[in-house]
Amino acid sequence: MADIEIEIDGKIISAKAGEMLIKVTDREGVSVPRFCYHKKLSVVASCRMCLIDVEGAPKPQPACSTPVNEGMKVHTQNDKAKVSQKAVMEFLLINHPLDCPICDQGGECELQDVAVEYGSDVSRFSEDKRIVSDSDIGALIQTDMTRCIHCTRCVRFGLEIAGIMEMGGTGRGEHLKIEPFLREGIQSELSGNMIDVCPVGALTSKPFRYELRSWQMHSIPSIARHDLVGSNLFVQTYKDKVKRVVSADNDWVNETWISDRDRFSYEGLTHENRLLEPQIKVQGQWKQVSWKVALDYAIKGLNSHVLKHKKVNQLGGLVSNTATMEELYLLKKILTEVGCDNIDHRLNVKNLDNTITLDSNIKLDALEKIDYALIVGANIRLEQPMINHRLRKATKKGADIDTLNVMAFDFNYSLNTENIIAPNKIAFTLAGVLKSVITSNTQELPDYLVAVEIDEVANKIASKLLNSSSSVIILGEHIINNEDASVIANLVTKIAKNTNSKTLNLSITANTIAANLVGFVPQNSGMNVNTMFTSDMLGFILLDIYPQYDFHDLDTAIKTFMPDNTFVISLNSFKDDIVTGYSDVIFPIASIYETSGTQLNINNDMKSYTAAVKAPNEVKPAWKVLKVMADLLELPGFHYADSTQIRAEISHQPHAKYVHDECINLTSKHNGISTIWQSSPYSIDAVLRHSRALQKTKIGQMNNACINPVSAEILGLSADDKYLGVPVVITSTVADDCVFINANQPTNIQEQE
Repeated sequence: MADIEIEIDGKIISAKAGEMLIKVTDREGVSVPRFCYHKKLSVVASCRMCLIDVEGAPKPQPACSTPVNEGMKVHTQNDKAKVSQKAVMEFLLINHPLDCPICDQGGECELQDVAVEYGSDVSRFSEDKRIVSDSDIGALIQTDMTRCIHCTRCVRFGLEIAGIMEMGGTGRGEHLKIEPFLREGIQSELSGNMIDVCPVGALTSKPFRYELRSWQMHSIPSIARHDLVGSNLFVQTYKDKVKRVVSADNDWVNETWISDRDRFSYEGLTHENRLLEPQIKVQGQWKQVSWKVALDYAIKGLNSHVLKHKKVNQLGGLVSNTATMEELYLLKKILTEVGCDNIDHRLNVKNLDNTITLDSNIKLDALEKIDYALIVGANIRLEQPMINHRLRKATKKGADIDTLNVMAFDFNYSLNTENIIAPNKIAFTLAGVLKSVITSNTQELPDYLVAVEIDEVANKIASKLLNSSSSVIILGEHIINNEDASVIANLVTKIAKNTNSKTLNLSITANTIAANLVGFVPQNSGMNVNTMFTSDMLGFILLDIYPQYDFHDLDTAIKTFMPDNTFVISLNSFKDDIVTGYSDVIFPIASIYETSGTQLNINNDMKSYTAAVKAPNEVKPAWKVLKVMADLLELPGFHYADSTQIRAEISHQPHAKYVHDECINLTSKHNGISTIWQSSPYSIDAVLRHSRALQKTKIGQMNNACINPVSAEILGLSADDKYLGVPVVITSTVADDCVFINANQPTNIQEQE
């Protein structure tokens, strides 16, 4: 668009021909009131609050839908504009209830703010106000629809951003109301953003209802820590309690949206299951003690069981991928200083000789500019909702998306093809894609591809990749324990190289990128987690671990931690019976929003944040606990005053580098029925599991083992049975030879053959 000049309130301003006038006024800091307009939503021009005077036009024009053109003269503050805006305001307030004193939006209500300037202190309307009955739309959003001004922001958000039109207008005239179409209410994983876009108090946060006014709270900028995006947000606090979480603008990361789990997970912080005091086990009985006593007990236990006998090769350090970069670094440094190389964060991988090594070389904002994507092994909408949002934007611009999954998932955009393939056939399909690509490029075939057959699915995918100018191949979490995991990753790398495609590795989760950066994997001849579980171990330091959720084999983990001669130090945020059963010392550590630290997102951006609130009671940040343990062990180099010093030290360390094994062996290793286990999106970490509102949602209650009729017959299962403790659902949407489990409950997820 060419640059033009227009005049606004007597000032000459440069603009792009054809852009809407309201964008120009916003950019120039000219105040124009609005309700229906939102910068990330389509323009409907329904509220008419943004009426302004355009010279030459017979009547006032809505700034949101009026394109600029050369020589245009606009008046936003003259009598014609003001009279029009005040008239619209009067109409909007005719039916609006006078309940500002009890409305949760009070103090941050757009209608309230605009009414101060454009409203009248006397109403000419004397009839009864309209009353609209409220709908129960779920555990997250409270409705007060009498306040609704029909701006349709929530409707457009669902249709354009969330990808599900769950709200809509029914009726006409004074009977028009905005309500959900389905009795189940709102089901979107992004639904909480409706609260933010609502300009009045019609949609508010149900967990936050009647808590506080906005001006009573402090807003602390922070980072979401449940996925690979690191969405920017504000944590709003009152008297050292997190009361609400709202989104912060960052077009490069999360735009202006956040997922529901980022918005509502804070509820878990005040759960009655929080660990609040250090505990030690004395003669089989737990005692709450001071930090000094607990730390002394831990150090004496480490010394007596491991260090004094110089058996550091029988000491292990295991950590959840939810830990901060600083915590990962300190635990590794402690163990390295005492001579122990047995460390790992890959707790859910069954075969660590068959791991995924795949680079992510596409930025978040670039995802919406692709013209083709191949998704392999991911229900990306629920597992990485903000990344899925970018892909949805790409499809709206014309991009095609194909999937290779073991089950049909509910995508919120149209797919080019949805290919449901058994786990043992994914590698062979990708090998067919690679062979088709290499053949089309008239290159020499490597030996491992000579016998590969190219089916129709592989041919079509190869054609799409070759004819795309900007494509990406996305590898998801479902491949982690596939018997061909490393082969699949290597095939993806080679396909991408031969088609000039980008790659995105979503098999990593939470803060795994930071764990890889600091090298929290076995060093030198150190043991990995699975080797530790088959060795005679004498001690463990476990950080933020809940075995029934974190390990691929719960029974083996407990058997390793449980022996009397094994001394176990656990750092946890929540009480847990299994952790209590095997631990000798439990340190209560700060959870999200209670500690400072750093998260690495999929862009490889280091996102640091400060503690929004002080941790309750005797709870301490894990990095401080580890620092004091190092001091008590008399280890050098742990004189940190705050976590920023740890981060600075990390930035000066050589980062761990991993050699990519590009060996490809297409011999099938699969036997029997494979189990693909996926934690439900609101059960992936301890804080989410303790958020009451999230657990009441349909997504939070996902707990089923999906299997097709043929595989069910092989396993002797019916719809009334349970598989690995999870209720069975028999459906033809699942591929052969596998069971796909979405679980929100702890259980032993060891695969059954």
